[in-house]
Amino acid sequence: IDALSRTATIRPFDRAANGTLLGEGQGIVVLKRLEDAVRDDSRIYAIVKAVGASSDGRAMGLMAPRLEGEALAIRRAYEAANIDTGSIGLIEAHGTGIPLGDQTEIDALRSVFGGGGAAPRIALGSIKSMIGHCIPAAGVASVIKTSLALYHKVLPPTLLDEVNPD
Repeated sequence: IDALSRTATIRPFDRAANGTLLGEGQGIVVLKRLEDAVRDDSRIYAIVKAVGASSDGRAMGLMAPRLEGEALAIRRAYEAANIDTGSIGLIEAHGTGIPLGDQTEIDALRSVFGGGGAAPRIALGSIKSMIGHCIPAAGVASVIKTSLALYHKVLPPTLLDEVNPD
C-alpha cells in the first residue's frame, strides 16, 4: 500500500485522496480533575470522560487496518465513557488520507453509528487535512481542535475538494 501522498496536500475522505504527509509537532494541554478545575475557577474547554486504547485488532499491517477491530475499539470507548452514540454531533477522525484506512474508518463508524440511506448527520473531520500527520502529536492536535470546537460551539472545517462518494 502506498501510504505517502504524491502531492503536497492531504485530503482525508476526499475522492482523490492519495496518501498522507508526515510531519513532527507537539501539543500541550493542562489536565485537572474536574472538581479541582471548578474549585480553582479554571477555564474548562472540555471534559475527558474516559481514555481508551486499541490496536484495532489483527490486520495485514499498520497501513491496512481491520474493520472489526476499529469498530470494537470505538464501541468500547463510548461504553467506557457511558456516552450514548446517538448524542454525538462531531467526530474528529483519524483520517490520514490513505484511501484504505479512510474507507475502513468510515465503515467502522457506520457500523457503530448507523449508515446507509438514513444515516445520522454527524460532522466528520480530521485535523490532518490542515497540518499533515504529525506522528507524535496527531492525537493531541485532535484533542486541542475538538476541545476548542466544543468550547466555542463551532464545527471546524476539514479541507477536501470532493467528498469520496463511498
